[in-house]
Amino acid sequence: MNIHAPDEGNIHLMEEVATPAQKERWLAPQVAGRTRSCFAMTEPDGAGSDPGMMTTTAVGDGDGYLINGRKWFITGAEGADYAIVMARMDDGSATMFLTDMNRPGIRLERSMEAMDSCFTGGHGVLVFDNLRVAAEDVLGELGQGFRYAQVRLAPARLTHCMRWLGQARRAHDIAVDYAGQRRAFGKPLAEHEGVGFMLADNDIDLQTARLHIWHTAWLLDRGEKGNFESSRAKVACSEAEWRVVDRCVQILGGQGVTAETAVMRIFMDMRAFRIYDGPSEVHRWSMARKILHQANQGAAL
Repeated sequence: MNIHAPDEGNIHLMEEVATPAQKERWLAPQVAGRTRSCFAMTEPDGAGSDPGMMTTTAVGDGDGYLINGRKWFITGAEGADYAIVMARMDDGSATMFLTDMNRPGIRLERSMEAMDSCFTGGHGVLVFDNLRVAAEDVLGELGQGFRYAQVRLAPARLTHCMRWLGQARRAHDIAVDYAGQRRAFGKPLAEHEGVGFMLADNDIDLQTARLHIWHTAWLLDRGEKGNFESSRAKVACSEAEWRVVDRCVQILGGQGVTAETAVMRIFMDMRAFRIYDGPSEVHRWSMARKILHQANQGAAL
């Protein structure tokens, strides 16, 4: 379905912001499943959870722009056909640019060794050395990069929650089947209170995550921004779904830490979910600021 990160987020952003010519050139082949993309924002020197620390620059050059800088943790970079690149302008604002990945001036320096292995194209380090981008390849308006990032990130967070909910449910189903069949001390594991409680807690966490997803999706369908709610869902889902998979490893015992089942792979892939698209701590901090702001304004969220 071509809805894995970063393609799903890029598709949504392109649909919202791109010009008709840009959609025909980059979006149409992507939604047809013929191409992949990456989103180049995070940098080694700090620009990640705080995009304001971005050092990659875009400088006007005739009828285009020259981009210089270095990005990393760029998911899907290896094999991507095009990239959306965030760069800082002379006035301190940020702009998004579209570029084919085979252009001179853009280079995949290396693919990073990572705990997860579920993202097509891995996580790459990109170097931009006088990458020339034409004016018609600016995505949206100049200086609006930070605003467009929010357009992309709120739904993208939610689709992460959805995908990992499915993985957590799969791990839970495997653990339930194992606990019902594996016998220890004269009865199935599931009949031992310690294991039974873990299965019950899994169900509670799965339903909690599911409700956060449904509520936030409902708000987005209504045309609301949902930034606060998507942060809340990201924290709640990433932590609840992680607890589910961690319990499944424990229930499976030795099989949970080997490739005898899919649970070990899910466990390894899921750990990063509490970090990418904003660590839980950053989302909590952002939520707290909004809660206090609303309280000071005397209005409800």
